[in-house]
Amino acid sequence: MSSIYYLPGRDGRLTKGLGTFLQEQCDQLVGREVSGNLKGLKFEEQLEVIQQDLLESHWHEGGQIVANSYGAYLLLHTLIDMEPYPGNIFLLSPILGAAQTQKFFFRPPRAKRLLQSFQERAFPVPRSLNCIVGKFDWQSEPERCMDLCDAVNGRLNVVPDGNHVIDPELVQEFWGSVC
Repeated sequence: MSSIYYLPGRDGRLTKGLGTFLQEQCDQLVGREVSGNLKGLKFEEQLEVIQQDLLESHWHEGGQIVANSYGAYLLLHTLIDMEPYPGNIFLLSPILGAAQTQKFFFRPPRAKRLLQSFQERAFPVPRSLNCIVGKFDWQSEPERCMDLCDAVNGRLNVVPDGNHVIDPELVQEFWGSVC
């Protein structure tokens, strides 16, 4: 039975949007929504819950993890202190640190830790990591995604006219080329 562990972005759902597509790609879709119970936990506790989930059911060569936006941020912070992930990771518009425009500023917990681990080549290299990001995504800067992929021998696909929300057809096309 194939299974995918999915971490959607903030307030995303396992059963809507990308979750609907992922349900069609596997026998079982499991994961955590970054809302409800998980959202109410402290950052460290969120990472512990995700780590426990992964170790219980998805820590193997056939494991597949999909993470979107802030869900990717939580995933990467979970993995940073673990052994290299033995399965496949697929990231969409991953948040990798603080982001700012003239109107908005977003600084997640431990905003510099991931970027530093990529620069120092200290992030544990998973078996496979694929990432898709929009060229004009201010929340998930393509240059940072490139740093991540360079650090872990990952594959990056930059959508030329895309922003933070990637067209579902492009996600499906990219998914088909990596899985």
